[in-house]
Amino acid sequence: MTAVDWYGLGTFGLPMATRCITAGYPVRAGNGRGRLTEFRQAGGRDSTAEGAPAPIVALCLPSATEVLDVVRNLGPAAWVVDFSSHDPASAVRAAELLRERGIGYVDCPVSGSVDLARDGQLTGYVGATPEELPAEVREFVGTICAGLFWTGGLGQGQGMKLVNQVIHLGNVLVLGEGFQLAEQFGLAPATVLAALKASSGASRMLERFGEQMLSERYPRQFSARLAHKDIRNALRLAPDLPVAAMVEDRLRAVVEAGDGEQNFTRLARRPVIPPATG
Repeated sequence: MTAVDWYGLGTFGLPMATRCITAGYPVRAGNGRGRLTEFRQAGGRDSTAEGAPAPIVALCLPSATEVLDVVRNLGPAAWVVDFSSHDPASAVRAAELLRERGIGYVDCPVSGSVDLARDGQLTGYVGATPEELPAEVREFVGTICAGLFWTGGLGQGQGMKLVNQVIHLGNVLVLGEGFQLAEQFGLAPATVLAALKASSGASRMLERFGEQMLSERYPRQFSARLAHKDIRNALRLAPDLPVAAMVEDRLRAVVEAGDGEQNFTRLARRPVIPPATG
């Protein structure tokens, strides 16, 4: 199968890379960063194990800064598939830089959970039409994403991901307000959860995170720091989003309180920022 160089072996990148290894792809670490020990244990290869460049380079990096840094210093390749979440303009810039060297680029930010990443069941937003990508790239993306939405144009995948982030982060903020109201009324968390699931207040975020939020547990899947990056990108492109602005305020407070590596659902509780000393 087509060889892959993988950049970004973090919370999502590692299980995505592992999924590719399980599917039979020879996958090498693109650099010396990330959870390399676990990657090797899953069958991943060191970046220096083979001299020949990989036809496909996969990116799953925290922001556009890291993406563009890799792109500027990338060796020979045929295609770059960018699973990172950032913004449309950065996707266009990455494509321009690679096009000058005869390398293809497609943005395909993903949505889902760590378990879905491991099982190849993520949702992917592809900034292209199917006809624009060679068969081996379509097959590679399909190995990771069970659901693909072809948004039709370069950078449009990033745009679709930002739309999703505004809606789902806003949903978590509203859940948090409802749970605080329930607490004031003295309602039992189990009753609140069961009643909402059977009512018009039901949502996918309630199903996935309601129990954790009601018990104030925040096991990390997607960090508050990265969620803050996404919502800032959305507001930079579309400032007149009042709910998103409230989400950004909460997430910024979470990060400033030192809890940026907790799960993004921490935004449901306004953090107490310790007073400055000295």
